[in-house]
This record gives sequence, C-alpha cells and structure tokens, in this order.
Amino acid sequence: MPAGDKRPPEEGASWLTTFGDMVTLLFTFFVLVYSFSSFEAGDWETAIGAVRGALAVVPGSMGNRVVAGGGAGPFSGHKGVFPLFVTDLSGREARLTAIRKRLGELGVIDTTGTDEGVQDVELVETKSGFKFRISTRLLFERGSAEVKKSAYDLLEAIADASSKGKATVTVAGYTCDLPIHTPEFASNWELSARRATNVLRLIKSRAGPDARFIALARGEYGPIAQNDTEEHRAKNRRVEVLFDLEGGSPIGY
Repeated sequence: MPAGDKRPPEEGASWLTTFGDMVTLLFTFFVLVYSFSSFEAGDWETAIGAVRGALAVVPGSMGNRVVAGGGAGPFSGHKGVFPLFVTDLSGREARLTAIRKRLGELGVIDTTGTDEGVQDVELVETKSGFKFRISTRLLFERGSAEVKKSAYDLLEAIADASSKGKATVTVAGYTCDLPIHTPEFASNWELSARRATNVLRLIKSRAGPDARFIALARGEYGPIAQNDTEEHRAKNRRVEVLFDLEGGSPIGY
C-alpha cells in the first residue's frame, strides 16, 4: 500500500467480488447452453412440462395437456403438463397436406385459395387436429340418410386421416330449421342422428385400429348461417367430422 494511503487493505480489492460473480454467472450460462444442445426433443418437452407442473399449471387448462412418460432418457416416465404448441400432433401438417391433395383430386375442396373454388367440403384446422365440414348435398338425397355411392371415395379419403396413430373421430349431423315428419324420421333429431351414424360407419370401416368414434345428433341447433334463405339453409345442412389427434373427446368421456 503506498505511503499515506489510509484505506483498509481489503477495500482496494472489492471489485474482485463483482468480477467473480459475473464470471460465475457466465460459466453457468454456457454450461446450460451446452446441456440444452445435447437434449433430445422428447427430453426437452418433458423438462418444460416438469417446470410447468412445478409452477402449478392446471392440467387440462387451455393450451395444455397432461402426458405420462412423454420423454426419453433421464426424464423417462415423468408426468407433466405439456403445451400443445410444442407437439407435432402426430404429424398433423403431413396429414393435412396429403388430405388436401386427395380431396383436390376428387374435386370436392377449394385448392385455388379463393372463394371461387368448390365449397362443398371445408377443411379447418383446430387446436388439437382438424375438422371436415361437408355439405349434405354431397352425401345424401334430400330428406334421406342413406349415403350416396358417389360419396364413398370422399369418406374413404377422410378415413385415411385416422389410419395411423391415435385419434378420436367425432361425426356430427346438422340440419336446417325446416321441420321434417315422415314415417322414418319424426323430426330433425332423428334425421341428423341417422346421417351421423351412417357416415361414421363408413369412416370406421377404413380407419386405423387405434381410432375411436363418437356420433352426435345436432338437428337444427348449431347453425353457421341464418336460416333466412335457401342458400343459407343449405350451408346449415351439413355433416362435420372432427379429428382430435390427441385422443380427446368433445363430450369428455
């Protein structure tokens, strides 16, 4: 210490404390970066799930699902909460591409990207899979529940979407608000139920072994357009086929 310097001996080296902390933090950071680079995808997703579970993310809440044993390696067997947006939903994009191509070849789906294309079949992506919205004029004669032979290729193409992996397939029948009362159908409930069941049977005959099925009768309830013109009523007369690639159910059983 120079002559005349009255500072305590330790005060002159106080900067070493801050410097040591910074070096320690940098070392920790690079160790973490290296460890992340060696993670398998399954390990990384499971680790994130473990953190979310530790932070008390509620299982079953919006955007999450509970998975047991989703990862490999040191995280194998862990039960945690996975965010849906980091999963590939059993190859959803590949399935959608193949389905769009097949339906385009059948001429039942708009592949032009404009509103001028065919609108009898609409393919909609959902959070856990995708949904087909099919006009009943492709599937049935007016007031009938027998599937047209000409619709078999369409339903076969749709069934192929469940040929691999786990999926819950829900088929829902809808009608317009015009009443029906025949010896075969007492109301729109019976008509929509029979239509959904007949479509389900044809899809199930081509589906994979791990798929499971639900049929719903919606009748005139759940319209997507006003029932004020024949054009709008035609939009409401439809069958919707919902694929949940996570194996979930719209009615929670």
